[in-house]
Amino acid sequence: MPPRPHKQLRVLSALHDAHERDGRLPDLSDLARRFEISYPTLREHLGALETKGHLRITPRGPGRSPEVRLLGGSPGLALYGEIAAGLPAGTYPEPEGYLRLPGIVEGFALRVRGDSMAERIEDGDVVLLTPRLPQRSGEICALRVGDDEATLKYLEWQGVRPERYRLRAHNADYPTLEVAAGHVHVDGVFRGLLRGPVVQELMTDGGRSVL
Repeated sequence: MPPRPHKQLRVLSALHDAHERDGRLPDLSDLARRFEISYPTLREHLGALETKGHLRITPRGPGRSPEVRLLGGSPGLALYGEIAAGLPAGTYPEPEGYLRLPGIVEGFALRVRGDSMAERIEDGDVVLLTPRLPQRSGEICALRVGDDEATLKYLEWQGVRPERYRLRAHNADYPTLEVAAGHVHVDGVFRGLLRGPVVQELMTDGGRSVL
């Protein structure tokens, strides 16, 4: 199966984030482990990004990772599409574009659909997320349950090695879901939101076609 376009965007964003933060690109093996994919799959993503003009790959001989050079500046924070703030829905659809947010170089954004997080997060808001695991119980997370279900909820647990997580809505009209810990994958932790026409004002395709 070919790489999904939204995963290509995440790889591209991670490369730009590392370059802006550290002045260099990350080790490709480390990057593959971060995204929980194999090294050959990462190379497929990089090859697709090269074809689309985002970077250039130069082989460096047997047993060595290729040299990767980014072409152009960071496209901004990737806005992938919708995430359910209600009952879990399908996985993230194709990305809509990028958000130009000065000072924010790492993360991604999702558009909220539903009212389970109202009055904290409203239907139509765009949430900004950092791709890390929560550091404490009760943080708002973009997470997937099982293979392909995605939702935005408070993620709660007890103990150091919890066997189950609680997925709690802000809206009391929605039930709290209890899920086995092994079935939950956190994609990002909430860091802020955008609301109203400012989203379109910040939207850009980065000077290139959206993946």
